[in-house]
Amino acid sequence: MRYLMIPAILSTILVFTPSAHGENPGNRSTTATVETLIEQLGNKDFHVRESASKSLSAMGIDILPALRRSRSTLDPEVRRRLEELIPPLERAVALTPRRITLHMNNKTSRDVLAEFSKQTGYKLATWPDPQANGEKEKAVYTFHFDKLTFWEALDKLCETTGLVLQQNYGDDSLRLFYQDCYVPFVCYNGPFRVVATGFNYSRNNNFGQLPRNPIAPSQQTYEALQVNLMVAVEPKLPILRLGMVKVLSAEDDDGHSMLPISGADPNEWAGTRHYYGGYYRNYVQSTQANLVWPSKTSKTVKSMKGLIPVTLLAEQKPTVVTDKLLSAKSRKFQAGPASFTFEDVSGPAGNQYQVKMSVAEEARDGNNDYSQIQSLQQRIEVQDEKGNKIPSYFNMVNWHGPSSAQFTMTIQPSPPKVGPPSKLVYYSWVLMEHEVVFEFKDLPLP
Repeated sequence: MRYLMIPAILSTILVFTPSAHGENPGNRSTTATVETLIEQLGNKDFHVRESASKSLSAMGIDILPALRRSRSTLDPEVRRRLEELIPPLERAVALTPRRITLHMNNKTSRDVLAEFSKQTGYKLATWPDPQANGEKEKAVYTFHFDKLTFWEALDKLCETTGLVLQQNYGDDSLRLFYQDCYVPFVCYNGPFRVVATGFNYSRNNNFGQLPRNPIAPSQQTYEALQVNLMVAVEPKLPILRLGMVKVLSAEDDDGHSMLPISGADPNEWAGTRHYYGGYYRNYVQSTQANLVWPSKTSKTVKSMKGLIPVTLLAEQKPTVVTDKLLSAKSRKFQAGPASFTFEDVSGPAGNQYQVKMSVAEEARDGNNDYSQIQSLQQRIEVQDEKGNKIPSYFNMVNWHGPSSAQFTMTIQPSPPKVGPPSKLVYYSWVLMEHEVVFEFKDLPLP
């Protein structure tokens, strides 16, 4: 298989590798140094404060817990500087890939995936069920990994067992299915995996009406070449949407540039961000980029580099809208940036409850972007009084605008394990903008 490992650049900040933790004099000395430097953030001497900030920043993500604990300090200057130091380190933690170490002999793929899940906390599943997979589920394998990144380790498992990553269903699992094939063009970048999946090429001409005055042949024909890409992310950072791919360089095996001429790319909209995905939480997302094919004698794209802008779900902050949902009729509640008006609450009827409500949110991306409000069902959860999640779904939805909606929610608990609905929880999303760097070599042209 062809894999590329490339450094993170541009909007990616420096990612620090955490050191091993342990009770030894070196660690105690480091702790004392961190505490001393935090105290110096409030020093009367500006140069001492600046030096302490730079020293703490250079120490990396291992000191993040100590910085967070110090947020409650009474010194306003220390608090201000901590608020500058903490976000970049939190971003570095989020963009640091999880690593897999395992030594397993004669184990089934399901056993190995279970160990992956144990080490990462990610849900991994084969599809369809074991009975449908038949003998493939019984085959045993031996693997020895030492601190491989998650995607490197998973791809080695897939290459050996014949599993292939599937575009996920919008749930919280990464799904793999058995197929007698492999994935040759893969690029890794931190918690991201980018796959080049193929090219689309089309060409047409027009001779229904021809001008009497000769024109260049290129004005009567049109051709388009697109490279198809698939972006996957570790489940700790779900993808909400992708921006328009930026191809930085592309060259065929004859040495010709394959970059579209500036202004000739129909997707090159000046001053406009173009998105794929639209706030629907996902771990695998497809996209495309336009190229040109100046020399038809060329057989491969010798090299291609680019960036994929991504909007990631960095954090979900839950707020209980009400813990007395069944008596919320005709009441209004405020939960962070959203207001809820409960117009009707009815049930049970055949063990189903229905809640009719209106929700208005602060718009995030402008007056014409409906994607945020249309993802509302992913950000509302119903629980019983013990905190058990209850299945619910929207129906009869009316979108009143990019920031408000009216809908009826059907709730169906499954007694006796789950009780009647009690809490309505609203999740506000903290987003992270990032650019995923990719590079491929020797991609076969159509």
